Amino acid sequence: MELPSIGKHCSDLNCAQLDFLPFTCQYCKQIFCQDHWKLETHTCPNKDAATQQDQRVPICPLCDKPVPIKKGEDPNVRMEQHISAGCPEPATTTSKPIYTNSCNAKGCKNRSAIPIICQKCRRNFCLKHRLEDDHACPNLRQPQEPQMQQSSKKTSINPTRNARAAAAAESRASAGNGGQRSFASSGKKDKDKCLVS
Repeated sequence: MELPSIGKHCSDLNCAQLDFLPFTCQYCKQIFCQDHWKLETHTCPNKDAATQQDQRVPICPLCDKPVPIKKGEDPNVRMEQHISAGCPEPATTTSKPIYTNSCNAKGCKNRSAIPIICQKCRRNFCLKHRLEDDHACPNLRQPQEPQMQQSSKKTSINPTRNARAAAAAESRASAGNGGQRSFASSGKKDKDKCLVS
């Protein structure tokens, strides 16, 4: 049973095979079967352009290192420049090291690629010390001190109230039984009531 709607026919004139997984030539954009998809196996009209786009990096015969060339540059001229310069090392593409962000926590020597800045003290830290509690952030403890001072001020704001509370506690202690109340034992209703003196 043939399924002509699935797949495509090979563009090679001698083949025309129905292929369910066809290949498309990247130079001439025609569709080919598995046998004819390579540049050498079909008559590609853009074969000259395809060979010019060959991006092989030549290797120096003296130092066995690749010699980078720019697009459109003659590899022979570049190789001659490389050999006449004494086979120098090829330049790297990155100008600065990747891990430049060092941790500011005391005793930590970790470096990271991405800066992690504390919102409170504006210093850079590693992942381990990124939280304020982990790097003992100096700005984290300052807001806590005024809160402690405010709570101590509240107790000393109303000294007359504190004096009345202390006097009431003394009067209860001197009243007997250490300020405890006694319950009446006669009847069920009396058990629940407290005698006030």
